[in-house]
Amino acid sequence: MIEMKVLSAPFVCRTKDLLWYRETRQCISMLRDGKTLQEIKSLSEEENIFNAASASRADNIRAVIARRIRAVNDRFLEFFESQDTMTQKQLCVVLVMLTDHAFYQFMDEVFREKLIMGLKELQDSDLIGYIHGLQQTDERIARWTDAAVVKVRDNYKHILKEAEFISDLGTTRQIVRPILNEAMRAFLKEEGLTPIYKILAGEAV
Repeated sequence: MIEMKVLSAPFVCRTKDLLWYRETRQCISMLRDGKTLQEIKSLSEEENIFNAASASRADNIRAVIARRIRAVNDRFLEFFESQDTMTQKQLCVVLVMLTDHAFYQFMDEVFREKLIMGLKELQDSDLIGYIHGLQQTDERIARWTDAAVVKVRDNYKHILKEAEFISDLGTTRQIVRPILNEAMRAFLKEEGLTPIYKILAGEAV
C-alpha cells in the first residue's frame, strides 16, 4: 500500500512544479525497462531527454518527477503503464497530491467540494481565497508574498489544465469532472488512497 506521508508534510511554496505528464510517462517507462533514477539523471544531463530549455530546467523536471515516483510503489508504476492517456493524467495528479500538501488540501477543500455541489466553475478568487485562508493558519504560508500567491494560483491552474480537469483560458475556468474507470477506482482503494479517490470522484468523506 502507498503511505500518504503528504498529510504530515509541511506546506511548501511550489510555483514551477507542473504536471509534466509526458515526462512522467517517459520516466516510468524507463524505470519499467530497468533503468534507475540515477541513470535517468545521467541521461537527462548528457542527452537532455526531456527537451528542456536549459540544464537547470531539465534538472528541476527530473528532480520533481523523481520525488513523486519515490512517493509510490512498483505497483503504481505497473498500473500507470497499463492505463490510457486520460487515466495516466489522473495518476499524474495523484502524484502531485502525494508530494505537495498545499495542493492536496486545495483539491480536497476546493475542487472536491465544487464537484460535490455540482458547481461548474473554478475562479481565480477560489484559488486566491484558499491560499489566503491557509495564511491564517500556517506561519510558512503567511510569509508568502503576493507575487508568490499569484504564482501558486497560476501553477495550480496549469496543473489542472494539463490534466484536463479545467478548461484552457480565462480567470474563470470550466470544471471538467474527472471520469474514473473501474480499474482506477479499485486501484486507489486497494492502495490505501481512498481519500484521493473521494477527491477525484467528488464524493463526501
